[in-house]
Amino acid sequence: MAGTARPSATHLDSLRRIYRVQPAPVQQITVATFLGAPGSSLGSPAASGAGGGDYFMGAGFQGRTRYTSRPDGGLGVGTGFGDPEGGLALEVALTSFSSVRHAPMSIGGLSFKIHHRDPQHLLLFSAGIENAITWGNTDGGTSVFGTMGRVFILRPAEDAPLGVLTASIGIGNGRFRPEADVRAHRSTVGVFGGLGLRLIPAVAAVADWTGQDLDAGLTFTPFPGRGIVGSIGFADATRHAGNGPRFIMSIGYGFNAHRDNRTLSPEDLHAVYRSP
Repeated sequence: MAGTARPSATHLDSLRRIYRVQPAPVQQITVATFLGAPGSSLGSPAASGAGGGDYFMGAGFQGRTRYTSRPDGGLGVGTGFGDPEGGLALEVALTSFSSVRHAPMSIGGLSFKIHHRDPQHLLLFSAGIENAITWGNTDGGTSVFGTMGRVFILRPAEDAPLGVLTASIGIGNGRFRPEADVRAHRSTVGVFGGLGLRLIPAVAAVADWTGQDLDAGLTFTPFPGRGIVGSIGFADATRHAGNGPRFIMSIGYGFNAHRDNRTLSPEDLHAVYRSP
């Protein structure tokens, strides 16, 4: 329009700065987000699992078994097949029960778990059969379960204190039923689930309802990035099943044959110190 002054370049830059729309924050989701998240289980199945190239092994100990004063422990190894993000992965775990009072592998079981990981929404899903195949004088029985989990990033820096929370919930029969149903041989299902909160990068607090009682304790990675994880705690912390709290502990090691930078999830070893 004639007679109208054109805005200067400086004026245009000022307007752009005033009305600029800030882009939405982008959170980078990586495999490490899952692998570095605290476990939410000390006794019930995890929603996560081993994928192709993953291997793990460990040992567990409990100060006494339920309704006895005798200590016991176990050993476990496992591996995975497939890609949990690209589709489904299968975890296979071999457990030697009661390996303190009996010879290793004289009592044991083979368990299977199918699982999937959704990195966009930080969700985890799994379904499986514990002790699908057993041998020796085992009294644990076979249990079928399904569970899902979610990783919550609480702080902008994931390695900050109280920065990550993991929650899980699931259902199952067998050992996941209330103790009264197990004793009465009722064919029911139970609900289990847990919470894991990272206190500092190397230590997390865990509370896990197994379907019968509460397991609570700490998990820790003494050498971050080396694949070693340990846990200490108490089973039946609320005296809901059994005859009082029982001390439990475990140590394990996990790695990936293609990229040796993974941290073992403590719940992948739950069977090795689970009381019968």
